[in-house]
Amino acid sequence: MSDKFEMVRCMREGRYCQEHRSAINKGFNESDSFLLNKEYSMSILTLKEAYYKTTELQETSCAQCAELFRCTITRSLESIYNDLRRMTEGFFGTKRYQSSYELVCSVLAEIKKEN
Repeated sequence: MSDKFEMVRCMREGRYCQEHRSAINKGFNESDSFLLNKEYSMSILTLKEAYYKTTELQETSCAQCAELFRCTITRSLESIYNDLRRMTEGFFGTKRYQSSYELVCSVLAEIKKEN
């Protein structure tokens, strides 16, 4: 899989975020693999780890990129939330994914509370 986040331009040439960006990209790739295998809880937890890795980017020059990473991760979690909501609610809903749905709800609430 290719990296979700690639360095395009940076006044620091990516020196401060190389390790973090690598870990975040790894998390995204792992999350996608878990989703393909319908391992929703693992996908959610992997994205949560990637989200908190972005908070370690403390350099002022990294602030915009870190925010972009967090927004992208949050959108991915919201997408999983919407998919799981459709699968667990309604007439044809199943309880099979209920625990994953509850997990994504709590992770999103935790992330939004910190913002």
